[in-house]
Amino acid sequence: MNQTPDISPTTTALLVAPAAVLMFGVFVLPFLFLVVLSFWSQVPGSLSLDTSFTLANYVRIFTDSYYLGGLWTTLWLSGFVTLVCLLLALPLARWIVLHAGRAKGLLIGISILPLICGALLPTLGLVNLLSPLGFINGALKSMGLIQSSLPLLGNITGVTIGLVQAFLPLMVLPLINTIERIPHDYEMAAMSLGASPLVVWRRVLLPLMLPGIVAGSLLVFCAALTAFVTPQILGQGKVVTFASLAYQQAAMVLDWPFASALGIVMLMFLALAGVLGALISRRLARAS
Repeated sequence: MNQTPDISPTTTALLVAPAAVLMFGVFVLPFLFLVVLSFWSQVPGSLSLDTSFTLANYVRIFTDSYYLGGLWTTLWLSGFVTLVCLLLALPLARWIVLHAGRAKGLLIGISILPLICGALLPTLGLVNLLSPLGFINGALKSMGLIQSSLPLLGNITGVTIGLVQAFLPLMVLPLINTIERIPHDYEMAAMSLGASPLVVWRRVLLPLMLPGIVAGSLLVFCAALTAFVTPQILGQGKVVTFASLAYQQAAMVLDWPFASALGIVMLMFLALAGVLGALISRRLARAS
C-alpha cells in the first residue's frame, strides 16, 4: 500500500510563503495603515496630515446628525434589501430544486449573472429601465395606467430595486444548497397527517432551511452594507449611504483620515454581522 511521504515543515513554509506574503501585502498591510490613518487628522486649509493620535474622526461620525443619518439609512436599507431578497429567493430556490429538472444548471447560471457581470453593467441597464423616459414608465403610459412618469431614480425605491437585483443570487445559492438536503418525504409525511401547505412551510420547511437563510442573509446584508456603485448611480447622489460618504470624503474633500474612519466603522458593522451570523449558525448546529 502506497503511503504519502511526509512533507517537512521547511517545505511547507516555502510553499505557503508566497501566498502569505501576497495576503499580507495586499490585505493586512493596507488595513493596518487604514486603522492608523483613521486616528490622524487633516490640517485645516491644507492637504497635509497631523499624525498625532486623536479620536476626533470617530467623535464626528457619532455626533454629527448628517453622518448618523447616513449610517442609519445604510443599516435599514441593507436589512430591507435582505428581507426582500429572502422573500423572493425562498420560492425561487425551492422551484429550481424541485421542478427545474434538466434546466436546473441553466437557471442557476442565469441567476448568478448579476454577480458575473459586476455592478456597473446591470446598474446602467436599470437606469434605462427606471428612468422617466425608460421602458417601465413608457409601458405604463402606453397602457394608460399612469399619466406622468413614476419617480424610480434618485430615491430609495430605485436603490432598493438595484440592490435586490444585484444581490438576489447571494440568497438563492445558499437556499438551493440547503433545500437540496431536505428529504421530500418530510413534506409528504406532514401533508399526509393533515397539515396545510402553509403549516408545512412554517413548521417543517422553514426550520430546516434556517442554515441557508442565515448564510444568505449574512451575505446579502454585508454586500448591501458596502455597496457603492448601485446606490451612487441609481440614487443619483440623493440617497446618502456610508459607502458614498466615504467616497465623498476621500475623492472630493480629500480628507483621507476621516474617510478611513468611515471605512473602519463600516468594517466594524461587517464584523458585528459576521459574529452574529456565526453565533446563530453555531446555535442551529447544536440544536440539530
